[in-house]
Amino acid sequence: MGTTPQDGVNDRRRAREERGYASAAAPSGDRLPRAPRERRPMLAVLAVLLIVGGAAVAGLVALRQDTRVPVLALAVDVPAGTEITEQMLTTQPVAAENTLLVPAAQQDQVVGRYARLALSQGQLLDTSMLTDSGLLRSGTVAVGGAFQPGRMPASGLQPGDVVQLVDVADPAAPSVVVADARVSSVKASESTSMTAATVVTFVVDAAQGAPVASLAASGDLAVVLVSRGTPVGSD
Repeated sequence: MGTTPQDGVNDRRRAREERGYASAAAPSGDRLPRAPRERRPMLAVLAVLLIVGGAAVAGLVALRQDTRVPVLALAVDVPAGTEITEQMLTTQPVAAENTLLVPAAQQDQVVGRYARLALSQGQLLDTSMLTDSGLLRSGTVAVGGAFQPGRMPASGLQPGDVVQLVDVADPAAPSVVVADARVSSVKASESTSMTAATVVTFVVDAAQGAPVASLAASGDLAVVLVSRGTPVGSD
């Protein structure tokens, strides 16, 4: 039986279909098929949390800075027992929530009070550092004396120190005149001489003032340190 033109058309169609199927089934070139992309939802969630957390922290820092308030600080060193004046104070902004720090707006409640202990320049002021009375109170007097080296501690004295005042007129039998005098002020001599005197003011009971002054004037008074920088009002 002979081949008809229609048979030729059918053969060519089958050949094209077979070639097209083979081309679609075979991978192109030498490249391997791509693996499906792995989705990681937890990483995406973590990234979002980090962004949100960073924004929250930045907002909190900005809020804290905005809520800082000026508080009182010391512009100079203030010895214990010294009356606080306006010139001794400055201000510094801090985040002072639920603290004893004194707001700058309450400066008038600080001026006129006394340093309970020695305060340093730049120190923030809080209410525990202040007292309503100084070293010199009712029933006490201030008395001074000039002391040569050997008549007081080599380490020096400072306001607020508690000392013994000793009568050394008889070196063989010294006696304590005041057992708990308080140092009010200390002024070292500007001289570089080994015999340069240091002028010290003490606060003692009124009845002890005259005997101490007499011994100081005669040069028969010596000082023994009992405790360093004791807060005012603790005696």
